[in-house]
Amino acid sequence: MKALDKFLKNRSEDSLREKNKLPVLDDEKKEIKKYSICCKRCNNNKYIELRRLQIRRCDEEATIVYYCSNLLKFKMQKKNFKSSEQLVKSINFSNKSSTSRMDYYNRILSSSCSTDMIFQRMISTINFKEVVPLPKNNSMFRFVIKCFNNTNNVILGPLKISSGITLMDLPSLSIPMSHYHLNKNNFVQDNFIHRISENETEPMKKFIERLRFIDSCMQMLISDYIRHIDESSPIYYMLKKNNVTFNKNWIFTGIINKGNNNTEYINIRYFKDSFKGKKKIGTNVYCGDDYLDEMADLLSRDTFCYINGNIYPLIKVNYIIINERIVNNIPMVNFTCKAYFVDINFIPNSIHCSTKRL
Repeated sequence: MKALDKFLKNRSEDSLREKNKLPVLDDEKKEIKKYSICCKRCNNNKYIELRRLQIRRCDEEATIVYYCSNLLKFKMQKKNFKSSEQLVKSINFSNKSSTSRMDYYNRILSSSCSTDMIFQRMISTINFKEVVPLPKNNSMFRFVIKCFNNTNNVILGPLKISSGITLMDLPSLSIPMSHYHLNKNNFVQDNFIHRISENETEPMKKFIERLRFIDSCMQMLISDYIRHIDESSPIYYMLKKNNVTFNKNWIFTGIINKGNNNTEYINIRYFKDSFKGKKKIGTNVYCGDDYLDEMADLLSRDTFCYINGNIYPLIKVNYIIINERIVNNIPMVNFTCKAYFVDINFIPNSIHCSTKRL
């Protein structure tokens, strides 16, 4: 109100009388009714919170207008909300980048896969820390995967030969990946896929070879777990009901899996539910070092979108999901190895997205 007082100080006596009419507003309806103060837009007289000085023409006297909190909240929500089409447009025009997330990437890669020896040491220490029910579905379970005495996540990413990575290296270490946000039944998908071809670069061939190694390691761990299971295990009765043995009545779905015509795909997921109040989803989305808030917003929604772009596939292997399935009329238990992005990091000028179904 200081600016208003200063304005009215040098105005006419009529303006000063207008100022003296201004009450100190509180929540008492009696006071509001006494002065007949209403919101200019919706005539509400219960939640008056803001008053403004209004001058339509320079030769007219200034008048005081009032707005209620309901209108202000609606205007703020309307101002901040963007449609999916607007988010897509913003993303397609913001393919830019800067430089510093690389320090974090190099730090976690150096202790997991920077050399063949370090990678082998990580693989040799992988184990199932625990088996627990899924938070939202008690009929399904998951192995929590850790390594190095349950202190580290299993981390993997493409690297140049025996050296760290820089922002300039990411384009040559990235792969084209696609995401369809809704499937044919309109269920939200949380995965990006890459079709393996014969045209991969040498660092990518090494990365894919290591993914296959991790998948094989997980299968051996599952088989060993089944071989030594006892009644204390949360999945003991599920396996017993389906006549599962270490080599029978269970199937494995890896990070790399086959589609039609034996085409192989890499399947990497993101966390749709946010762990932090200020983030839209549980996985950070970057373009180089720039955070892509619009992309995170788009991925948090339940509306269709298609996203394609070159992504640096830095992953952590968190869980193996365990659930019952019927395969060729035979009850089985399915074990699905799930790899998640450490970050979804797009290469500048590679992103294409749309809200139209292809």
